[in-house]
Amino acid sequence: MKKSLIISLMVAALVCVFCLPVVIAANAPADSYTMEVPAGQKATKAAVTFPHKKHVDNGLDCLVCHHKAASKDDVKGCSAEGCHTDASKAAKKDPAGFYSAFHSKKSDASCLACHKKEKKAGKAVPVGCKECHAE
Repeated sequence: MKKSLIISLMVAALVCVFCLPVVIAANAPADSYTMEVPAGQKATKAAVTFPHKKHVDNGLDCLVCHHKAASKDDVKGCSAEGCHTDASKAAKKDPAGFYSAFHSKKSDASCLACHKKEKKAGKAVPVGCKECHAE
């Protein structure tokens, strides 16, 4: 009886050691993303390569940018259905619009607002169009 319990515990430990990292890695976000306008919309600037890992490594909480997510497991991209899907000119100033998600100066979840705040704090972060929209 003791021998089967010990063997079972060893098998469980091995499963944890070898399987959990695979499961966790499968859910891990990519190191960087190419952020493009939602499907069917017209881009006015070049797509932005977003250094996701750099932001995570600098301690930025996922739920600051992914403000509609209930938890880190519920995170979706900005152009996902039900989020910032309208990239039209009419929606440019709409807080739910695609442009505002990244450029609003009034939202803590906006790239530009966060970068301007970090720039004021003396950090070297991009705040100009061409710094993010490299063509």
